[in-house]
Amino acid sequence: MNGPESPGTSAPEPSGAAAPDAAVADAAGPYAAGADAIDAVIDALAQRLADPARTLVRGRDEPADRPSAADSALNGGAGLALLYAELGHHQREFRPVAHRYLALAGRSLPAATRHGLFAGAPALAFAAVCAMHRDGEYAKLLGDLDASVHRAVRGHLDAERARLRSGAVARHYLRYDVVSGLAGLGRYLLRRCPASAESESLLREILAYFGELVRPVEQGGRALPGWWSQERTPYDNDDGTGHANLGLAHGIPGPLALLASSWRAGVRTSGQSETVEAIAAFLTEWSDADEYGPYWPSSLNLRQYQRRSGPLPRARAAWCYGAPGVSRALQLAGLALGRTDWTELARAAARAVFRRPEPDLGLRDSCLCHGCAGLLHLTGRLAADDPHCGLGAETGRLALRTAAAFDPELPFGYRQFSNAQGAFHDDPGFLTGSAGVALALHAYRNGPRPASGWDSALLLD
Repeated sequence: MNGPESPGTSAPEPSGAAAPDAAVADAAGPYAAGADAIDAVIDALAQRLADPARTLVRGRDEPADRPSAADSALNGGAGLALLYAELGHHQREFRPVAHRYLALAGRSLPAATRHGLFAGAPALAFAAVCAMHRDGEYAKLLGDLDASVHRAVRGHLDAERARLRSGAVARHYLRYDVVSGLAGLGRYLLRRCPASAESESLLREILAYFGELVRPVEQGGRALPGWWSQERTPYDNDDGTGHANLGLAHGIPGPLALLASSWRAGVRTSGQSETVEAIAAFLTEWSDADEYGPYWPSSLNLRQYQRRSGPLPRARAAWCYGAPGVSRALQLAGLALGRTDWTELARAAARAVFRRPEPDLGLRDSCLCHGCAGLLHLTGRLAADDPHCGLGAETGRLALRTAAAFDPELPFGYRQFSNAQGAFHDDPGFLTGSAGVALALHAYRNGPRPASGWDSALLLD
């Protein structure tokens, strides 16, 4: 991979990625026929995303609410810093680019109105931790940011404890989920252990809170999960009665992943294993199966939760919702507590994804959140931790498919689909943009466990 381009030079373009069916599979490593094409895409993205003059400017036809690369969100400047943080662990010349994006994100921090793992102080702090190459680096920045992170954690904990004491269901999943809530904030705190005693203390409070979250609450004479949310979902199975969210991004698999990762890292609290068992049992109970194998719905509405009849609607195959993300959370839980039944269910559900016809997977673009890059990286992580998974060939096909979608005529090489806008747009960012695609391809070529740990933002480790 080449270093960042100098001003006035143009990025090298890939010479055309090989079609997946033209390659020869090697389950133990990359597809030999497509490796050069994949590397060319990574190079091209690394070059064209390195210049803030490109990534900071919104096109006239882009949605006004697309995050600016100058902001502190993980889909903005902090997320672009993540890309170069990872590249900088492999090539020193990318480290100044990561620092530049961290500085830009830091300048915009006073304007941040939300503080979760993917926005505001926690997002910037997470990117800085990923960019560290020695102990003490970014110490002053992280010390200042940690104070803001800790305030956000305490605010969520206070609000959730008060809600649970009152016996009310949640208005929204934003208090406990990965993207905005305590599952994501807790994963940042785990990154700060044992350097920050306060971070570890607050993480233990989060783990204990999850034990309260799995207890039923009464609503209208009905016993519902403590994470039941009144918020409507964008999915067809929402009938307006609220839902139990089963997506890794916004549902109960996120807390499960944090509980499991903390356990494996040696951060354990009283009742933690019982909480893991309760969530894993719920996910096992509410899995369904078709002719291809196990799967999960995006959520359960009240009718489905009270009276299960007929097959449940299958979610798309993505990180945010569906079998890939849920499977990784279950796999982490199984690895933490030595439960082969959970790891076997995760394996079966992951394999089932690739037995289904491609149109049924619901992949509309190439991003990490709900696109091909996310499925690629999840499959790589699942396979790396399960020698019996047998998905090596599938990762090769996904990598080639992701690389083949690169279009050198687009500003950031890829155009991503926005559910909110109902249209495709250019996005340089991490979760729903080209930086995330580059990271997934880079992990495929350099090993599924990233040197910077960027994918712990997705609670995959």
